Parts: sequence; structure tokens; C-alpha cells
Amino acid sequence: MRIAHISDLHITQANEFKEKTFEKGRIAVNSLEPSADLVFISGDISYEGILPEYELAREKIKEFKGTTMLIPGNHDARHMGFQLFEEFFGRLEFYKRVGDVGIIGLDSTEPDKDEGHIGRDKYGWIEQNLKNPDKITIVGLHHHLVPVPNSGREQNIIIDAGGVLDLVLKNEVTLILMGHRHVPHAVRVHNTLMLNAGTFSSARTRAHLGNSFNIIDMQNKSITVTAYDIEKSKEKVMVEFDSDKDMYINRYYPQ
Repeated sequence: MRIAHISDLHITQANEFKEKTFEKGRIAVNSLEPSADLVFISGDISYEGILPEYELAREKIKEFKGTTMLIPGNHDARHMGFQLFEEFFGRLEFYKRVGDVGIIGLDSTEPDKDEGHIGRDKYGWIEQNLKNPDKITIVGLHHHLVPVPNSGREQNIIIDAGGVLDLVLKNEVTLILMGHRHVPHAVRVHNTLMLNAGTFSSARTRAHLGNSFNIIDMQNKSITVTAYDIEKSKEKVMVEFDSDKDMYINRYYPQ
């Protein structure tokens, strides 16, 4: 299975949105060989969560080929944007399957706040879906569960990160997909790979990191993550992970 993991598009009519970069990235995603089985967008589709942005975002996201799944980010929940998200893109949270892979999409947003929260009232539903018969389970949420290096002062880990971490670790979730901090990064925690995507098309990049997305290739529980630099049109394999073989190579750090 191949996943194009993108995040933090920040689609708007203002300069925050780099439309030319979006188009270049979209062409790169649609031109992948082999093609992506799934385009997973981990939030912040819009910038202010307002109607014109959602209308524009719907047209832009239609341009991605194949199956697309989206979860909301904190920018999408501004100005009652959480209502528009459901109207334009479907449920805020979901469980879906692609082949033998189960995918749980979580809403970690709170209206008009940058902070994230899942909530204990959802834990039972999450755990029920984590105990499905799929060989692989992926969980996606916008906010991050652990600090992300090179992303500035840490303020926005979800406030119930401990409880959610306990759920995903004890149920041996294979992969967590996150966004929010505009920094691509990966870290292994127990038998789970936690993967952040950088920003796909926001002008608010970090230092020289630029705009990017992740290409995830999965064969059972063997995962290879390739970072794609949109401006430079360059790929670099960053992570090789296989929990069954206890293999973890992370090129974000020198070996």
C-alpha cells in the first residue's frame, strides 16, 4: 500500500496560501509511480475556516487522483468551520478500510482554539476500532502526541496525549499520521511509528525546510517513509521501520 501523506494546506485567497506550490505538489502526488492508493490529509485544509475557503478547498482537493481522506485541523475549526468541514468533506471522525488496512480519523480540534483534545468519551469507540481484525491499523489526527523538534516552542500537544498514547501503544497501532507543526519528522515509540508531515502549501515554513509531503510505502508492518521536497522536486528516504523485525532506521538523525 502506498500513501501520500499531506498536511497544512492552508487554502485561502490570501498570501498565506502558496497556490503555485500547491499545484506543483499536486502534480507530484498525482504522478507518483506507483500511484498512491490513498491521499491522507491531516488537517488545516483552510486558513480561517470560512465559506469561501472551503469552496476553494473543495475544488482544489478534487484535483487529487484516487481515494482521499481528510481530518480537520485547528484552522478548519475557526469561525464555525467545523460545521462547514462536515458539509464539504464528510464526517469529522471515521473508521474506514483500504484493503486490509484499517484507518481511524480523529478530530483533535476545539472551536477557535489552537490547542488539541480528543476526549475520554471517544476512547471506547477508538479502542473498539483498534481491536478490528485488520493486519494494520493507522490513526490520523491533526495535533501531535509527542513534541516535534525544530518547530518552535511546544504548546499544542493534545491535552490528553497520555491517554491517547496509552490507547495506541497498548493496541500496537502500526502508524500515527499527524500535522500541525509544519515540520516533517518521525519517531518510534514502542512498536508504533509516529509520523508528522510538513506543510504542503503554506507560506509559514520553518527555516530552510520548505514545503513537503510524505510518501509512505507499507508491506504488512514494514514501512518506508520518503520525504518529498516540493520546490526542489526531490525525494529522500527518511525512515525504514518494521516492528516485527525490530528494525528502525531514522535518517532525520545521523546514523
